[in-house]
Amino acid sequence: MSSFSLLPRVRLHRPGPDILTALSTFLLVVHLAVEMRGGVVVLEAGGFYQTAGLSRPGVLEGKGWQFITYALLHGSWSHFLLNVALIYAIGGRVLNILGARAFLRIFFLGVLGGGILHVLLFPAYPLGDNTTPAHVPLVGASGGMMALLMAFVHLSPDSRMWPLMISGRNLGKGLMLSTLALFLITPGLGIPGLRSSGEWLAANIMGAELFLVSHICHFGGGLAGLLYVRRLLRSPVSLKDLRQDRKRREEKEDL
Repeated sequence: MSSFSLLPRVRLHRPGPDILTALSTFLLVVHLAVEMRGGVVVLEAGGFYQTAGLSRPGVLEGKGWQFITYALLHGSWSHFLLNVALIYAIGGRVLNILGARAFLRIFFLGVLGGGILHVLLFPAYPLGDNTTPAHVPLVGASGGMMALLMAFVHLSPDSRMWPLMISGRNLGKGLMLSTLALFLITPGLGIPGLRSSGEWLAANIMGAELFLVSHICHFGGGLAGLLYVRRLLRSPVSLKDLRQDRKRREEKEDL
C-alpha cells in the first residue's frame, strides 16, 4: 500500500563537475570573500561596491565590467541564499533540458538584459528626491535567476509549480506582470497616479525597502530568458515531451 504525502517528489540537481555546481560554488566563494574582508558595510565604505556594483554613473565613466561583476556580489546572506537556492533549483532543470552551453547563455543574457534596463530606467532616487543616496549600486544575480526561471516555464508551460500549484505558463505571466507593475509604481519615477499607489503600498503594507529592489532588472532578466528560449524553440515543449526526454536521459545515466 503506497503512502500518501502532501509534499511532491522533488528531484534536485546533484552536485558534481558541471557548470551549475561551478557557478553556485563561485558565487559562494565571492560572498565568503566579502564577509572575510569585513562585510558589505566595510567594503561599501571603501568604494568597492561603487566600483563592482552596477550604476548609471559607473557605466558612463567607462566601467563596463559592472554589467558582469554586479551579478557576482550580494548585499547580505539572505540575499545570497535566496538567489543561489533558486538558481540551483531552477538551473538544474534548464541544464538537464538544454545543456551547459544554453544554460550559461541564458544566465548571462539575463544578467546583461537586467543590467541594461536597470541602467536605462531605474531612477536615481527610487523613493523620491534626496530620500536615499543617488544611484545606489545594484548587486545580485537576480537577473540571471529570472532568465532561468522564465526559460524553464516557457520550456515546460504545463508543469505545475509547487508550492503554488499553478501552471508554468501562468506563473511566468504573473511574475513578469508583477515585476513590471512594481517598477511602474516606484515613487521615484514620478508617474502620476502610480506614484501615489507606490507610496501608499510602501507606507502601509510592504515598507520602503520594496522599491529599493530593482524590479526592472528582474523584468529585463526574465525577458531575456523568455526571448532566448522562444527563439530556440519554435513551439513550446509539452509536458509529455519533457517526460520522454527525461526518461531517455535517465536511461542513459543507468547504462
